[in-house]
Amino acid sequence: MSVTAGTIFQVNLPLVVWFRTVWQLTRQKNGISALRLHRIVGLGSYKTAWAMLHKLRRAMVRPGRDRLAGIVEVDETYWGSEEHGVIGRLTESKALIAVVIEEDGSGIGGI
Repeated sequence: MSVTAGTIFQVNLPLVVWFRTVWQLTRQKNGISALRLHRIVGLGSYKTAWAMLHKLRRAMVRPGRDRLAGIVEVDETYWGSEEHGVIGRLTESKALIAVVIEEDGSGIGGI
């Protein structure tokens, strides 16, 4: 049994290729075309790039989703190792991660 079983990553491609694809898709304001992804990541075919992007775009939109309401908490953090000589938010190589969570009584509502 694989950790990717039952996910969009359940294909015969290394996870590193998927992570590079997600990075390329999300780092640009308008996304990326399948042809450009095919060239940058070095995928075997245009069809593979198109299928990967199609799966990722479908996974990013949840039909019937509701807007967060009520009490909503927002937090952020940086992901990466310690940088010497860097103080506070003046990071050079860390990734900023933001999370928004809706409170729902004793549990967590929407994320």
